Amino acid sequence: MSVVLMYHALYRGEDTTAIDQEDLPYAVSEANFIAQLDLLKAKNVGLFDSDSSVPDIIITFDDGHQSNLDIAAPLLQARGMSAYFFITSNFIDQRSGFMSGEQLRRLAQMPGMSIGSHGVTHQFFDDLTVDESRTELVDSRTHLELLTGMSCQSISFPGGRYNEQTLDLLKAAGYRQWFGSEIGTVSEALCFNSPETPSVDIDEQTLLVQQQQNPISRVAVRRNTTLEEFERMTRPDESYFRRHRRRGQIKLLVRRLLGNRLYHGLYKILSAR
Repeated sequence: MSVVLMYHALYRGEDTTAIDQEDLPYAVSEANFIAQLDLLKAKNVGLFDSDSSVPDIIITFDDGHQSNLDIAAPLLQARGMSAYFFITSNFIDQRSGFMSGEQLRRLAQMPGMSIGSHGVTHQFFDDLTVDESRTELVDSRTHLELLTGMSCQSISFPGGRYNEQTLDLLKAAGYRQWFGSEIGTVSEALCFNSPETPSVDIDEQTLLVQQQQNPISRVAVRRNTTLEEFERMTRPDESYFRRHRRRGQIKLLVRRLLGNRLYHGLYKILSAR
């Protein structure tokens, strides 16, 4: 059983000026990130690939914030840990605080750091037409491959939003692994049909090909995540996951009632307080 952690931006000390207000609830301080990594010393931290045993913990980052390169990657490398970095391609060289093309290339060249897609524009896939979804999937992957010179065959959905048409388009668009935001643990045997599952070479990495249609579950690490809570999520404590799955179901119901636009607008208002 594996636990996939979802991070976003990191920050040093109390300086959060490089992080937008609405992103602050998911921003983690460098000190907290170090303490969290230290708790994982006895764990097998890796990727869903064929080069090692099944990892206990998989670390992922969404969006492509500059702190992923400046803070996260060196700390991970120093501990021999790998991670997925899911990049919104239109943020590259365009959005303040996010990586440039040159910085992304540096990250992609670091051993154990796997670059995946987070869409082109960060639009929610369940708001898009089939053609718009296909464009987001294909263009983001193409852009990332041109910038890094490496194959991009994994994706996480912005906001964890997707629908059946999104899932139907994935393999034709060249993806072999896809991650959501639904909280849960991951059974490699169910997700990848190991050990018979074929794998795909991604330069020096060999990612397993996902068999289940639903996205790989993750658990979000937030600014207010305590070490006690982090220990429970990475143990993993099933009672913790049950409780948060119930909360997630309530949020999903509210989102379906309000729609993505109103729901996200409400989130932005609350995050600004």
